[in-house]
Amino acid sequence: MNQQSYGFLCAFLLGMGQLCVMTGFDTESFILETVIHSIHEREPERISSYAGYYGQAVIYVFYMLACLISPSIITVSTPKTSLVFGAIFFTAFPLGFLFTNSYYYYFSSALLGVGLACMLHHLKIISKFLFPVYYQGQGGYLTSHSTRNTIESNVSLSWSLGCFCMILGSAIIAGITKYNADGTQLILDVLNTTSESHNTERQFSNIEISLIFTAFTGISFTGIIIFFLLPSRDVEDCIESSTGKKETFMEAFKLTCSTVVNPKMVQLIPLFVLCGFNTSLWISVFPTSLNFTTHNSHMIYLPALYSFAIGSGEIIMGILISFLSKRIKNFGQKPTMTIGAVCVLIYCALIHLSTAMDAPIRPTSDEPILFHHSYLLVLIIGFIGGAGDCCINSVRSVICALAMPKRRSQAFSVSKAFQALASCILFFLSPIVPLYIYTIGLPVLSLIATILFFSIAKRTQKMERKMTEGTRNAAEVGKTLNL
Repeated sequence: MNQQSYGFLCAFLLGMGQLCVMTGFDTESFILETVIHSIHEREPERISSYAGYYGQAVIYVFYMLACLISPSIITVSTPKTSLVFGAIFFTAFPLGFLFTNSYYYYFSSALLGVGLACMLHHLKIISKFLFPVYYQGQGGYLTSHSTRNTIESNVSLSWSLGCFCMILGSAIIAGITKYNADGTQLILDVLNTTSESHNTERQFSNIEISLIFTAFTGISFTGIIIFFLLPSRDVEDCIESSTGKKETFMEAFKLTCSTVVNPKMVQLIPLFVLCGFNTSLWISVFPTSLNFTTHNSHMIYLPALYSFAIGSGEIIMGILISFLSKRIKNFGQKPTMTIGAVCVLIYCALIHLSTAMDAPIRPTSDEPILFHHSYLLVLIIGFIGGAGDCCINSVRSVICALAMPKRRSQAFSVSKAFQALASCILFFLSPIVPLYIYTIGLPVLSLIATILFFSIAKRTQKMERKMTEGTRNAAEVGKTLNL
């Protein structure tokens, strides 16, 4: 097998592993606050009403903290090891919903945050102690199995494959929803009663919750096996080898701290914050708004459809970026960032016009500004939101790999730390922040982030040209001397 095919295989397997472990995390995030709210309505003493938001805030708190030390972790670990442990932590989270308990819920949330950071550091070129562990492993694995010519396409391939998790998750939710709906209707027919569900928000029954999270736990366990079986050998001329680490734990930590105040990183902060705010909106705030809108109570398949739409947008855009990056030089930078900013503007406008202002906070029957939700509208919003998220995460990953070639691990970790901080703040405030703050603020932030990103991308491309010219000149001098 040649080096390019081997790198492609590694990226493919990495994406498949991500598909398994992220199926539960991404899809359950769409319904987490609604599921928690449903449990609280039946058993108020078991868990608080807004634990869905607060639990995700805890995830990102520990994610942020772990991101700051995750580059140091690679001095005593390997990408493959981080991926395996991160996957184990991912599996622990959905397992807790089989016996919902506040203490285990917040503990597993903290564990999930740590694991994701470490996996992303070794996966640091792509893109989400549990969150940090996963992405540290993912980034490092991609850099050691990609060259400069294949990094943009490998990133998009692995990302789009991983995002297929939302389509798989949508199928799981749709199947279980149909099973539960058929059973509920049978009981109503036997009792000769009618459902009043149209007058209330979307609710999840105990059996529905158990079935959904059992499926998520099983799929996450499959991800553990895939990561355990990943090939370990680096490709030739890889961007960064997985062996030969020179820094000690403390040296790597100091390097991360100095990277935080690096001028390039400071200029990219709006992009990192945009990643955090945008992810929080599409992964939790908006889907919760859909479920809390009483006008949508008869559309029981909205969570499944929304998950399918987001996943489709992520996958199709990832494939498009991968395809065009091979044919258009630097397509994964300025053009992709522009597409991402436009997508954010469009889907925020559609959410603003179709969703009541207090929908993320409480069940509501208030009228939207212009039109109500429908299956078609949610499909469009989800698709555009997924496409935009793929673009923004892709450019963030690429710029971190190229703008600071001597600090790739630290740059990626710092970017995730700022993203996590933004998400953490947003989730803690979600129980009191009106929806329109998101739908107006995000487009403004995306414009600022795009302008600053263009400046960094331009300087990075100039730096690469100088390095290429220097290498070419050195080669010519060496050839002349040999003659």
